[in-house]
Amino acid sequence: MIRNFFINVFFLLPVWVIEIISSFKRDIKRDYSFDAQSKILFALMPKFDLHKVEDREIPEIRDSINERRKNIRLAEKTKKKVSTKDYYIGANENLLLREYIPYKTDNENIILFFHGGGYVLNSVDTHNATVSYFSEKLRTKIFSLEYSLSPERKFPFAMNEALDSIDWLIEIGYKMENISLCGDSAGAHLAASITHHLANENKENVHSQFLIYPMCDPGCNSESSELFKEGYLLTKKAMEWFWDKFRRNLQDDENSSFNLLLLNPECKIPKTIIITAGFDPLSDEAEKYAFLLHQNNNYVKQLHYPSLFHGFASMTRLKAAQKAVNDFLSEYKEIL
Repeated sequence: MIRNFFINVFFLLPVWVIEIISSFKRDIKRDYSFDAQSKILFALMPKFDLHKVEDREIPEIRDSINERRKNIRLAEKTKKKVSTKDYYIGANENLLLREYIPYKTDNENIILFFHGGGYVLNSVDTHNATVSYFSEKLRTKIFSLEYSLSPERKFPFAMNEALDSIDWLIEIGYKMENISLCGDSAGAHLAASITHHLANENKENVHSQFLIYPMCDPGCNSESSELFKEGYLLTKKAMEWFWDKFRRNLQDDENSSFNLLLLNPECKIPKTIIITAGFDPLSDEAEKYAFLLHQNNNYVKQLHYPSLFHGFASMTRLKAAQKAVNDFLSEYKEIL
């Protein structure tokens, strides 16, 4: 409770005060300085050594994270009401799909959103404020899927549920050409795994994909994964742990819907925007994925925010994070 109090007070401090406090010891890597406000927030936030967590302890960790999200507001509130409606779809009608409806819509396209959390953590509820913010800024309806988590349900279970949700959207009147996929981290991986799957099967694909710091490479051996292996919210050990919980066996690493860097050069992938952060262990693999798309003559645009970190899109009470999110949403709106 005391920690939560200090974090909430922290957000009331002017940025210039934060910068003075942080100026005595700046964190500079690759010629860029880590955002001062983010640095102090990280010092206040509780730490989880996820790589030490056993499977039986995962439900407790999920509950702890969900409770923390309730007590600490990290995302900026919407200025106008975004209404929501829950649907339960699938063969057993037990798959939650939440619709976000902004006060005003600008286009007929919709977004199917997948939350991050390494396929192990988080939910529609943990990302509720983030998706509401996206919906308001984009003036677009968003459907957020509560896909099944690992290790209870491993690859490709979540992908199949996501494909089922697309089928449901088609059934209620939407067309593939009007559906854009979006997600952060594992959710971004899920979005790309779907476009890879559809392309490999020579099936009609979606309109576009918007990937926010996607996990791409189960090898976790890029330069950034080592340079930013700890101290920036997501750690290299946690990332290795996430992949291990998600994969069925090492054969999955040879599947291009699991390892995105194995993209088939002949596959046509929908329009893609990729968001990367400078202080993120996943930044290099995401950039490599962007290069592969470009090399294969696909439309791709990478937006890089060098002073920020993995997870910033859900922390828009941070000034630099809010500015970056508003910037990349304006780019997203251009292709919707």
